[in-house]
Amino acid sequence: MKDEILDEIRNQVVSELIKKRPWISELDFQVESQSFRNLSSGLGPFTELLKRANCTDLFINANHGVWIKEGTVLNKIDYLIDEESLINFIRAQALRVGKHFDQAHPAIDLELSGGIRLHALLPPLVEHGVHVSIRINQKHTHPGLNNLYREVITLIIESKRNFLISGGTGSGKTTFLSHLIEQIPENQRILVIEDTREILANHSHMLRLQARGNNSEGIGAYSARELIRQALRMRPDRIYLGEVRGSDVLDLLLALNTGHEGSGGTIHANSPRDVPNRVAALAMTIGIPREGALALFASSINLIIHLDGKRDGNRISSISQVVARENSVFVEEILSVFEDFSLENFLALKKALS
Repeated sequence: MKDEILDEIRNQVVSELIKKRPWISELDFQVESQSFRNLSSGLGPFTELLKRANCTDLFINANHGVWIKEGTVLNKIDYLIDEESLINFIRAQALRVGKHFDQAHPAIDLELSGGIRLHALLPPLVEHGVHVSIRINQKHTHPGLNNLYREVITLIIESKRNFLISGGTGSGKTTFLSHLIEQIPENQRILVIEDTREILANHSHMLRLQARGNNSEGIGAYSARELIRQALRMRPDRIYLGEVRGSDVLDLLLALNTGHEGSGGTIHANSPRDVPNRVAALAMTIGIPREGALALFASSINLIIHLDGKRDGNRISSISQVVARENSVFVEEILSVFEDFSLENFLALKKALS
């Protein structure tokens, strides 16, 4: 319905353009028409680039060129984008959500259509002109993965263990979380909490809560912490936080201690053993002592699923369990995955979760 309405609006605008400028050449008309279509799609000057099937990131470094990341490869490409048009597009998208992008507000985070994340900076924060970083949501189908991969996902869901999915930027944490959510039975109520719409899971009883920042007047913010508290009043079976990145770690861990089995989220970490320290560091930013944060972590999280973003296909490199012993917290590896899951991997995990 939305696409049909947009097409109708486009047709009306094109008709008015022809009436007011009957002398326009066919080539100019096609350029103007495509420009309007791109703008109305919500992607503006990025439309053609973002059509690339494997595109995950796009970087515009003012007059230093355009770079695109497809899969695990980052390349510089020849692509001209008019800076004035680019800035005007970003300003229009900012106004849509009550924000400004100008010399007084030279940094902005936005969500474009389809959950595409845009970050932009203006001088004097950067040199030479506008710098744009775009993160593109990926379809989370994984052709070529063996059946054991899917059985592992089912095993994790059926075990109802709370988990954190760890890894670096672009390692596929959100994609894997989407895989897990899709395997949850439809008679379970799922609440997903995100800063930006990234989780692409197809589940008939999944509700989305999305945080938001202040508008240009400095009001209207609603944090992930507050959304977690709201989620607890909505009687979910499972709660998932798109990314643990700040003080929301406390509310997530507290929520996981209230009976929401099989819940979790994603977190940035270089290795599974770094996860407890990262959780403790985030909790300490709001005054929670390290010992208390680790104790809460150990009582809330059962598994750490670590991903390797340098791999194609299966990115799970290890699955570990969290163990509290003698007033300390340990991360003990259950299995390490070399390339793809083997029967031995599956049996080891099944034994650990039984």
